[in-house]
Amino acid sequence: MQDKIIGFTAGVFDMFHIGHLNLLKNAAARCDYLIVGVNSDELVQSYKDKKTIVPLTERMEIIRQIKYVDEVIRIDSLDKKKSWEMLHYDRLFIGDDWKGNPRWKKTEEEMAELGVKVIYLPHTDGTSSTLLRDRLGDDNWGMTMKVDKEYCMSSYLTVRYVHRKDKVFKEGLPHREHPSVPQEKKIPCFSAEDIDGVIKRFLSPPTGQLAVFLSGGMDSAILASYMPKGTRAYTARCVGTGTIDETQRAAEYCKTYGLEHIIVDVTWEDYLQAMKELALHDGSPIVPNEPQAYLMAKRAKADGVDCIVYGDCADTEFGGMTKLLAKDWDYDGFVERFTFLDPKRVMKNPANVSEIYEAYKKGKDGIDFISFIAGPYAVSAAGALTNAMDAVGLKFIDPYEHCCLGEPLDLARVRSGDSKYLIRDLFRLRYPNMEVPEKLPMSRPADTWMKDWEGPHREEFLPGCIEGLTGEQKLLLFSLERFMDLMEV
Repeated sequence: MQDKIIGFTAGVFDMFHIGHLNLLKNAAARCDYLIVGVNSDELVQSYKDKKTIVPLTERMEIIRQIKYVDEVIRIDSLDKKKSWEMLHYDRLFIGDDWKGNPRWKKTEEEMAELGVKVIYLPHTDGTSSTLLRDRLGDDNWGMTMKVDKEYCMSSYLTVRYVHRKDKVFKEGLPHREHPSVPQEKKIPCFSAEDIDGVIKRFLSPPTGQLAVFLSGGMDSAILASYMPKGTRAYTARCVGTGTIDETQRAAEYCKTYGLEHIIVDVTWEDYLQAMKELALHDGSPIVPNEPQAYLMAKRAKADGVDCIVYGDCADTEFGGMTKLLAKDWDYDGFVERFTFLDPKRVMKNPANVSEIYEAYKKGKDGIDFISFIAGPYAVSAAGALTNAMDAVGLKFIDPYEHCCLGEPLDLARVRSGDSKYLIRDLFRLRYPNMEVPEKLPMSRPADTWMKDWEGPHREEFLPGCIEGLTGEQKLLLFSLERFMDLMEV
């Protein structure tokens, strides 16, 4: 093969689809001998935190039977230098959706030193293995689903979503989960200017009729500043004593950039109706701030909006969870601090869901709390918004989710009061005449709404279990019981 041009490409090739075929066909047309690497199950689990649906041996055999392919090998590392040392190929092929990604820029430089040309091939839009999974049930397709109400209840009370995808409340009712951006596709950011570049990349040119969910905080305010003049900006305002009104601050952002500000009032009756409509769509009880997002999404849909821009992941990507980052936690202390409502406190037969935390345990008594925030917490928080928008039929994008810190989080800086320091820097650039606002969680008058609730009536719960609970904890428990009642209707 000395006179032949040897080409190489690699991938998971799970649930083989037309995009895979087009990649192989286009690669074969640009070389004389095409070698295809298929990522092992272990490798996929390590960087995607997902199990493949089709086993490695079957994926390799499928690729082997494609007429454009000359050779198939197993891949156990993402390091392309290792594959080159084994194969000595001349051209490396990858889809052009990776073009501009920092990891692939580095790969281009490394391959150039070896005399290898990296060629970006046209990506086939509208299909991917992830999309196929979603259409077939949010990564649950291919799994043996087991009804386990005790586990699902316990997981929901602990982290506000059902952590295990193979456990469901009811047969035929898989629960939805936020479709996270894979870590390897996130763009490392070292400065406010880097984040600015990512936002511009994902919001320009606009796709369809965009709108923005706008709170009084800096994350959504920054995104609003990139919206074209006249764009609709939606702010939820809960009606009731004890809520925080963010509309005035949001109105200032809109005035600065000429946006149309739309306030969506949310009453307890609205909340109850939205909860009912969302429950079966989600396949699990709602996250307590989901109805506000849902009602804003419904209004946006009625206004002709196609896609919502929202800013949720800045907190989890850039160090915004100040209370959870306040100290170096021991394992037991973090579990106690993070758990929203201990199942043992309210359930007769709680399940053991410690596996949620144990995956992040370090040494004998420590925990990687930063990774936990970027993992289970991020899934729960983002899902509250994206499930609501999906239920209405809106597309959505959070540019922050496509970012990650380019270097380790400066915990000392966060703990000194400068949380989300890169985001703060960007806010100052976009709003030079405003003070940086402090973080405000999506507000609702939970204490007022739940003050007359007498507690759950179902037999799964302990009598008098609401004694001493906060309004937010009562609302979580109320949402769980209401969902279980709805399943039996």
